[in-house]
Amino acid sequence: MATYAVGDIQGCYKQLRVLLKKVGFDPVKDVLWCAGDLVNRGPDSLKTLRFLKSLGDSAVCVLGNHDLHLLELVAGGGSYRRDTLDQVINAPDCAELIDWLRHRPLLHHDSELHWCMVHAGLHPDWTLKKAKKRARKIEVMLQGDEWQDFCRQLHHRQFPRREPKKGCPDRRLFSTAVLTRVRYCTSDGRFNWDTRSGESRDTRDRPWFAHKRIAWKRDCSVVYGHWAAMGLVKDQPHVLGLDSGCVWGEELTLARLKPRGKWAIVAQAE
Repeated sequence: MATYAVGDIQGCYKQLRVLLKKVGFDPVKDVLWCAGDLVNRGPDSLKTLRFLKSLGDSAVCVLGNHDLHLLELVAGGGSYRRDTLDQVINAPDCAELIDWLRHRPLLHHDSELHWCMVHAGLHPDWTLKKAKKRARKIEVMLQGDEWQDFCRQLHHRQFPRREPKKGCPDRRLFSTAVLTRVRYCTSDGRFNWDTRSGESRDTRDRPWFAHKRIAWKRDCSVVYGHWAAMGLVKDQPHVLGLDSGCVWGEELTLARLKPRGKWAIVAQAE
């Protein structure tokens, strides 16, 4: 049995199938981890969702910001200029695919491998246990009757810069932003939601995984996507960044995850 992880697919179905063929992926014995942003901007979001859904338990997919945006559109929210999601929304099996998507996690952890997967990142102050609790509260919301109201709040929302106190209505929104959107933050937990490419102008900002004191680091290594501008992150002892910008004309990258936080890049496809 092999556990593979792939970065942001974003509807690049052809490249995904090429990668899996290269490594001889067998859903009977192998598992594919997908680090979110399964859909949007690429040409084949519908094929991608149908394929991943067909893999059953052999595909472990966490939600990314583009996946949440699809849920938002179905819930009646607004679109963006570069969206390529009409094929999903107009598909005869749209309701089934949306139901499947709503039941994907925001965080996945394998204690035997010592690997955790999220789309964007984690708060430096969160232990793995705390991160799981934050993710689970969002998952319960998405799987419940109020999921549409929650998803509509994500459009053009000004997310809190710091984690709100327990009981604050914005606490789930903040956790969602951390798990699906974070790039930069300060060591004391102030998040920069504005810088999407290039370096932050705030000298206190660091990539979320680059601070000296990180609570979750003793619990797991983290595989993530989301940050195409940074590309593959292979030089950190406790994270593996796999968004290599396939939807922007670069490559889709597949890694094999090994126990104790070890990994190997095994295939790439343009």
